[in-house]
Amino acid sequence: MTGEPRPLLGMGVPEIGSRAPQPASVPPAVRGPGHRRQGERLTTQFQELVDAFDSRRAQLTIDPSEEVDPELVLVFDLAGTIEDFRNAIDKVEGLEFLAEVLGEDDDPDDDFYLFSQSEGRLEDQVKRSLSLAFSNSEAAGQLVRLFDAWRADPDMEFARGLARFRSAFEQLRSIRPWGPSDRVRETGLLNQWRERLDVAGQFISTVRVEVELWYRKEAAARLKAEEHVVDIVTSSGGEVVRVAQIAGIAYHALLVEMPVQQVVSVLERGASAIDLLTADAVMFVSPSAPMTVAPATIEPVSAERLPEAGESTGLPRIALFDGLPFANHQTLSGRLVIDDPDEFSRDYSVASRHHGTAMASLILHGDLSARSDPLQRKLYVRPLLRPHEFIAGHEQVPDSELLPDLLHRAILRMVEGDGGRAPTAPSVRIVNLSIGVESRALVRRMSPLGRLLDWLAVDYNLLFIVSAGNHSSPIRIPAAAAEDEETAREEAHRVARALTRLRGLLPPGDALNALTVGAIHSDESGELAIPDGVWDLTLPGMPAHYGAVGPGVGRSIKPDIYHSGGRVLYSRPVASDAEGLVELVARHSPASPPGTQVAAPSRQGGNNSVAYTYGTSNATALVSREASAVFDVLEAGADPGDPEFPDALYHPVLAKALLVHASSWGERAIHLKRVLGMDPQRARRELTAILGYGAIDRSRLGAGATNRAVLVAGGSIERDQRHSYSIPLPSSLRARPEWHRITLTLAYMAPTVGQLSRYRGTKVFFDTPDERLTAGKRIEAEHHAVRRGSCQHEIIEGERAMAFVAGGALPINVDCMRDGQTLRRGNSVRYGIVVSIETRVETSTTIHDEIRATLRQRVASQLRERV
Repeated sequence: MTGEPRPLLGMGVPEIGSRAPQPASVPPAVRGPGHRRQGERLTTQFQELVDAFDSRRAQLTIDPSEEVDPELVLVFDLAGTIEDFRNAIDKVEGLEFLAEVLGEDDDPDDDFYLFSQSEGRLEDQVKRSLSLAFSNSEAAGQLVRLFDAWRADPDMEFARGLARFRSAFEQLRSIRPWGPSDRVRETGLLNQWRERLDVAGQFISTVRVEVELWYRKEAAARLKAEEHVVDIVTSSGGEVVRVAQIAGIAYHALLVEMPVQQVVSVLERGASAIDLLTADAVMFVSPSAPMTVAPATIEPVSAERLPEAGESTGLPRIALFDGLPFANHQTLSGRLVIDDPDEFSRDYSVASRHHGTAMASLILHGDLSARSDPLQRKLYVRPLLRPHEFIAGHEQVPDSELLPDLLHRAILRMVEGDGGRAPTAPSVRIVNLSIGVESRALVRRMSPLGRLLDWLAVDYNLLFIVSAGNHSSPIRIPAAAAEDEETAREEAHRVARALTRLRGLLPPGDALNALTVGAIHSDESGELAIPDGVWDLTLPGMPAHYGAVGPGVGRSIKPDIYHSGGRVLYSRPVASDAEGLVELVARHSPASPPGTQVAAPSRQGGNNSVAYTYGTSNATALVSREASAVFDVLEAGADPGDPEFPDALYHPVLAKALLVHASSWGERAIHLKRVLGMDPQRARRELTAILGYGAIDRSRLGAGATNRAVLVAGGSIERDQRHSYSIPLPSSLRARPEWHRITLTLAYMAPTVGQLSRYRGTKVFFDTPDERLTAGKRIEAEHHAVRRGSCQHEIIEGERAMAFVAGGALPINVDCMRDGQTLRRGNSVRYGIVVSIETRVETSTTIHDEIRATLRQRVASQLRERV
């Protein structure tokens, strides 16, 4: 039970010092087979590398008097990873480091295995990484000579800067050129082409693909690569639709239209059948599958007692990048600032404006089934969807655009301006993105969209709130499990869990610095009379089956949090297929609940229609609304006499921390543990992957209570610094064996390194408080997982007596250290931290007041010292 509401409290200014030295740890190391065995394994591969350059030279040389020196991308396939190997690569004249990506883990064998100084040889899997570098033939020859010298004398002294090649040769599984199959692996290109030709092959004359080039350091090299690929495309009868470069995320891509004959050639003869997939400048080729949103299947219904039109007066705080809303809808009129530089509105029929209308409605009003006060600030809207060219009523990201480029231009226009014009909405601090890429789930590589958001969040101090994505394919369960609703419900959970790899996050939900939102099976439409033949296969408040799941990059926690996405019912299956399986198909009517109730355009011209919808998009819009309320609290500031709140510079990251702080697993974990039959030793890890940090409890958001004190702080921390905070402990908990909870949440804007598998550049974290002082144990999210992203959220619960002296305090240390790269001296990372201490109302209703009194004494003392 929660007591009467109380305001947030500031923690005050931290004590700044140096990060404490960490005890030396020696993780298991990769053991290789030694120089003789490596010579046996790799000598032929190095010779094949030389032959590949000779072959490529012969292909490129037209005039024998002008021999061409070719460039190839080399793949160093390594057991494990080698820190700073990129620096060694760049030391070799003619080599240019491009990227490092993770490979598939391997079982140990006699050549490569992990070795621990304390335990000896381990049977754990050995990680693999691919280091990629451009090379000319002279550099390749130098590599061969270097390898031969090492093979002859493994103790040889390497030239300055090249010592990492010793480790590379010891851990090298193979070395080869980047090839056609690498360019399409994991992009889904070949599968998408097969499906398109099977369905509509005879009606297709061209296909569009996204061609991502290696981002070269020199502008001249980028131009040369681009011209070469353009020439390949046009020579084959294709057309380059769009070209984009974004230096901040090392992005260089082309949107290309190809003749269908090229597709047929690849499917019949393999990826090397066409020049585009053999071009050395090409990194990946992906299908161009712009996000498409289908319209309501039936006419929305008119509603009474909707919020009236009203003129919002405040400057926009939230930006909605989505479809074009129906601005004259009763609930939206006077509340939007629509910026449409591409003039999408010219051919955007009102009846097609359903997704942007729904998102604007949810941000401004919440679920219309529960009447709430509208936001008082205007909502800035930039349309990134437009009507589908061929399918009536559908909305789509323009198929003539590369979405990272389109979104980048939209953000720059909003915060910096374009074409010499002033920025269109510099007051925006929250960006709602309920759209993304449908075709590519996160596997092992950050998407360009995810990299873009991570970079912009740091550079422009924006809180991006993005949807995890939806997966609409039916759930197939054994017919025997479909005899009754309860059995089908439990089997649906098990099947959904087994298919998590196919239901991964959709970009930009993989963004490290964004708050990624999943959906729970919840809405405000109340109790339902469910007809025969329809099942409710998800318990209230559980993750919805339609939502994408994590983890994120580097096995970080994604989605971060969950919110109401709308309930979905399923048709009871009738007949099984040849495999003895039945399909559980979502059954949804926009004209009636369940679902979140949103404003909707009407084909009949009315301005008071509503529809019932569902999706992670809805949950994301609702979280953006909650974030705005948190900003209101932070901007109102602390009460007189209390420590001040952090400066507005830290409000975006502090709002993220407060949203996560109000989230928890609750009873969901107990249910999932039972249904999925989880091993108790692995349950926390598995539940973390499913539930993230849990679902928002709105009653705990942005406020404390008489029995719960919530303290906030924010700052900028430099590398190897420590910021130390002292949290007063309430005397009413001293020496009392009563239930208590301490929750700590840290969020920060992490610099990122797009070219490395260790994507996060800098790590900011706190150590879990001493258990002897907290008298409790960590619960919920797994200990290692909480430190892998840009948000650390830990909950400590206990019923033992807390032993501390009167006036005691809980020390919290925030540390900053190197991760993927070294933070330069003078640079800093913005962070926000939230700490709460609570107990049951029956135990104490003075927790907040006790802590507040101590904080006020500190403020008064500091004032006296200054006087």
